[in-house]
Formats: sequence, C-alpha cells, structure tokens
Amino acid sequence: MMALKALGMFCRRMGTGLRSGVDILRLLENETRLQNQSHRQAMQRVLESVRSGSTLAKAMVQENRHFPPLLIQLVHASELGGSMDRMFEYMANYYEQLRQTRSYFVQKITMPVVQLVLAVGIIGLVILIQGILSPNSTYNASGTGLSGVRGFVIYMSYVGSVFGTLGLLAWGIWKNWFNCHQWLMPLVQRIPMLGTALTTLGLSRLSMSLSMLLNAGVEAKRSLKQAFLSTGNHYFISGMPRALASVESGQSFGDAFLASRVLPNEFVEMVQIGELSGTETESLDHLATEYQTRAKDALTNIATIVSTVIWLSVILIIGAYIIRLGLQYISMLNSFL
Repeated sequence: MMALKALGMFCRRMGTGLRSGVDILRLLENETRLQNQSHRQAMQRVLESVRSGSTLAKAMVQENRHFPPLLIQLVHASELGGSMDRMFEYMANYYEQLRQTRSYFVQKITMPVVQLVLAVGIIGLVILIQGILSPNSTYNASGTGLSGVRGFVIYMSYVGSVFGTLGLLAWGIWKNWFNCHQWLMPLVQRIPMLGTALTTLGLSRLSMSLSMLLNAGVEAKRSLKQAFLSTGNHYFISGMPRALASVESGQSFGDAFLASRVLPNEFVEMVQIGELSGTETESLDHLATEYQTRAKDALTNIATIVSTVIWLSVILIIGAYIIRLGLQYISMLNSFL
C-alpha cells in the first residue's frame, strides 16, 4: 500500500495534470518513470489496462494492494461525475492533511509511550535482579510479590496479555469485526472529539462525491449509492438501503439522508436548506470543505488527548508502585517493632 506522502504527491500530479488538460494516458505513462519501483510496476499495469479500454477505477481495483479502497471508490465516483481533476486535488489535500496529523499524533505520543515502556520495563528488571541477587530475601523490592526469572516471566506474561488484548481489540474495531460499527459508532459519535473526527471525515467524502455526481447529471439513485460508499464508514453505509428506498419513492436527498437514520441532523438540515434554495451542489461543496477542516482540527485534538491519557497512565503506574513499596516498607518496620 502506498505511503501517505506518496499518495498525496500522486493525487497532486494527477489533479494538476488533468486540470491543465493533459491526457490521462500521458499522466499514467509519466507515473511509470518515477523512482519507486513498486509504484512504477503498478502504474505500468494500470496504464496497460486503461489503454485496452478499461476505466481507471477498474484498473486500480486490480492493483488494490497498491491503492487504498477510498481512493479507488472516489475515482469511480469522479469518472461517473466527470470531475476527476477536482477529486484528485481534494484527495491530495486530504492525504497531506492526514499525513501532517499522523506526524503530529506520533510526535505527541512518542515521549509518553517511551515513559510507559520504561516504567513497565523497570519494574520487570527489579523483579529479575532481586531474584538473582537476593533470592532468599523476604522483602519484595518490586512491590508485586514476584521475584526471579519465574516472577519475571509471569510479570511479562501479564503485561503481554494486557497490551496484546488492547491491540487485538483496537484492530478488530478498525476492521469492523462482527459488524461492531453498527452498535459502536452511535456511542463513539457522542464522544466530543473522537466522534467528531470520525463523523466529519465521512461527511466530507459523502458531500464531495454527491456534488461531483450531481454536477455531471448522474441519476439520483446511483449518485446517492456512490456517495454513501465513498465515506468508507460502515455505520453510514448501513443506512444506505433506507436512503435509496426513500429516493426511489420520490423523496429529496435531504429526506433520504433523514430516512437513513445514521447521519447527523445538522448535516441533513444543511442539505435540506440547500435544496430549498436551489443551490444543493454549491452547498455540498461548502459542506465538504467545512467538514474536512473540522475533521483535521478534531484529529489534532485527539492526538493531544491520547498523549495526555498515556502520560497520566505512566503517573498512575509509578504512583501506585511507590505507594505499594511504601506500604510494604511500613509493614516490615511494624513487624520489627
């Protein structure tokens, strides 16, 4: 899979070239001359597919290990809508902002994570060293009741189990195991910053895709379906059948979004106002930009919150460790007395 920086640069080159009127075959051929070997090989196969009559989206699907699903979906939507240059420029900004936010996130949590690892590691070393130097001592320097190699193995097993469980849980949620987004997303959306980030990213993609498709005159049902799929949000996509049924019965997009029962009321009301004023595509363009900005701010705030939570966890671990040692020392003094 392409790195975020490479994705942003690829989308920027494609968007700039298409806006300047350069033929897409020439742009794809230019991609085959870049330095990255895996990208050159993937783009060569994409170029051959497009030359043989395939659409760009279908050619990219065949290279789904190289291109992210979201980009492929939006390329498909933009081909239907005839606004591929605008889509690529939008995605270039999206990937650049995502890379900056991720870098900021890593920078914010690096030191707290290092401190957490050191705190956990030092306790493990104390357990191991005491067992080697003072195997018969009644005083437990680690405050955990464990000592020696056996105690160290038990301690690391507990630590590995905790962090492994948390990591597996996070991965399962990310991959929507057991369709967990259906019941989890409504709860997450109520969390001020985290819910805002996940929601606004999806709404930004939905707004942009639907605007492109409507501008090109694509039929309402097909436009709505592609717009929902472009969000990449399983919870939003679950409301797509209800929205499509509403459009089939002759309802407006605003009513269809309301019928989906998965989109925020604020977004639905803005779409309805745009429809009443006859400027629905302009309203959708404005919403896409606004929600993208909101998502960037929310993701930045999340990075700050996560780093603070990790730092507080380190303080709690060290504090609990010191208190336990102190209580153990006091108990030992009382036994002497």
